[in-house]
Amino acid sequence: MFFVEARYHRNPDKVPQQIRYVSHREERLQGGERRELFGIGDRYTAFRGDEKAIERAFAEDTRGLRRPAYFRFILTVDNRAAERFARLDGTATERAIRDAVQKTFRGSARDVQGVFAIHQHGGHDRPSHPHVHALLSPRLQNGAPIHFSPRAIERVKQRWEMEVLRSLERQERRVPRRQPQRELIPLTPLRLRGFKARQAVLRFEQHPVRPRRLGPLTLAFLRSRPSRRAGKLAGRRVDAGLGLLDRAMEITRDPERVARRLSLRLLSKALPGPMRNALWLTRNVASFGLRQRW
Repeated sequence: MFFVEARYHRNPDKVPQQIRYVSHREERLQGGERRELFGIGDRYTAFRGDEKAIERAFAEDTRGLRRPAYFRFILTVDNRAAERFARLDGTATERAIRDAVQKTFRGSARDVQGVFAIHQHGGHDRPSHPHVHALLSPRLQNGAPIHFSPRAIERVKQRWEMEVLRSLERQERRVPRRQPQRELIPLTPLRLRGFKARQAVLRFEQHPVRPRRLGPLTLAFLRSRPSRRAGKLAGRRVDAGLGLLDRAMEITRDPERVARRLSLRLLSKALPGPMRNALWLTRNVASFGLRQRW
């Protein structure tokens, strides 16, 4: 089960000794290192890690009090929570405990102020587990003397257990899931390109003129009657060229009709004059009344 111990004394001379004790006391810190002191309340949070400033702040809060009370809390966790904390790294454990301490005093003992340090050493027949040493100022943040009743201490204990479990769950959700290690595949060797000397390239190069092909729209325009009229006005050569283009298009489009007309023309030239005239007259009469193409 979670354990919360609350003690107090009224000797101002013991405060600096207690501050050094909670900051330096650690089985694994034997080379002069110290634990960082975190603040409870805005005023002591600004003195984070500064022992001398914290001692002066406690001395200032003591002035004017006839019998100041200096409360010291020891907040621990049970073995099950300690095993869960052991799966986290030191940074995540410290963050979870720090948030739990600040939310515990903020929710169950509002306006208290002081400092605390996080220890992670074990004990007799007990694995290493995180616990907290908290020293509270004899004055509240509003300047009133501090007072803790047994009921208030019980509220701190209940709130401490709840906040630790919440912070622990948040940190466990942040731990990334371990993925199986993948075999590393060698990279494809870099292909080195041969060195080529730079060649001078003119910005404006003269390319040979390519003949342009006539598109279907251009051919349709040239075969139209307005283009034929323009050809007659331009000259005999232009008119003959447009007529030749017209015949070439007809051969491509309807070769049977062109062959029939050509054979009829050759046959008419072989006939005598009267018969040729009669043939052309009959052809014109047969086409009378039909819409002519202009």
